[in-house]
Amino acid sequence: MEKNLVVGGSGFLGLNWLEYLQQQGSENEVVVFAHEKPEGIEFPPFVTFVAGDYADMQALDDLFTKHSFDRVFHFASSIIPAISSENIRQDIESNLLPTIGLMEMMKKHQVSKLLYLSTGGAVYGNVNQEKVTEDYPCKPISSYGIIKLAVEHYIELYAKLYQIDYLILRLSNPFGSFHRSPKQGVINIAVRKALKGEVMTVWGDGSQAKDYIYAGDIGHAMAGLIKAGVKNETINVGSGESLTLQTIIERIQAKLPAFQVEYKEAKVTDVQKICLDTSKLASIMPWRVTSFDEALEATIAYEKARLS
Repeated sequence: MEKNLVVGGSGFLGLNWLEYLQQQGSENEVVVFAHEKPEGIEFPPFVTFVAGDYADMQALDDLFTKHSFDRVFHFASSIIPAISSENIRQDIESNLLPTIGLMEMMKKHQVSKLLYLSTGGAVYGNVNQEKVTEDYPCKPISSYGIIKLAVEHYIELYAKLYQIDYLILRLSNPFGSFHRSPKQGVINIAVRKALKGEVMTVWGDGSQAKDYIYAGDIGHAMAGLIKAGVKNETINVGSGESLTLQTIIERIQAKLPAFQVEYKEAKVTDVQKICLDTSKLASIMPWRVTSFDEALEATIAYEKARLS
């Protein structure tokens, strides 16, 4: 039985991971370290919640001293792509430096396994091929993407210098249960606005095309890769299907006909088209995703329950 630290475990992806573990009957102990416990969320019995900031080195040291961790999951991110380039110093100070501090603490306390959730679109930037493999040249166009890529490189450096085995997962665009952000995650935001009768602003003409993954599927990828003993690899995790934003809007309108949108000029930091090639993931483990329509139904049900 392992004891795992999940940094940022009370956020959107962290809560989906904990739900996956609970559904699978996990016997591992989990310590969630995050700013706050979300209102109305009950953690599974195998979870211990500790409030704190992972930029606080003393708090991290105390945590690592008290618990003998086998593995660290790093889900924390305190900024979103759309505004990251407006305050680059803040992005560095709140995301890059704390991650280096976290790995310093792993080195100090001899914790040798790290799983990091990176991002696909923001790391690769604008691309000129239909599907993007992990070895495609990364040209991020936002501070968010640059910081994520820098974190990946520092993780690789710590692996070489201090034998910290890593697994970096470059996610496509997740949506689904436990989403709460009002600014990032277009599908949840669109559904929420549709249910509330609000008009959604679309930046661009709706032709931007990306792949989207149901957040409940990500745990399957993580668990499968860990079970397979994969280490020191960077792997795309996505649906492998590209959808335009206009298509998504029409799919939502088919289920929620009152949904209305307005179009404004696209932002220069938005990646316009990207679809992750997931053949590397599929070569390691059986990889199937929830169909978009089924995932959209589940997301609508989740957002309805939140509003009720």
